[in-house]
Amino acid sequence: MCQVLEEFKLESEMRGLERGRSLGLKQGKIQAIVNQLKSKFGFVSKELIMKIEESSDDKIDALTIKIIDARSEKELIEILS
Repeated sequence: MCQVLEEFKLESEMRGLERGRSLGLKQGKIQAIVNQLKSKFGFVSKELIMKIEESSDDKIDALTIKIIDARSEKELIEILS
């Protein structure tokens, strides 16, 4: 019984590490996007940053591609909506 509990604890810790790693990767992507937007537009509104932070990984990935063609923050907000 003790072995089962130890294995369960180890699996729980591994899931926690994976979740942390995934969260770190997402935060890195978000920071890179914000830096690109600052370079492109000279600023980034709080509204857009919040939309990016709330977005799914798929939408964030789509945004990284659309940044190149975007002419305004409004276009990017529409992509994330």
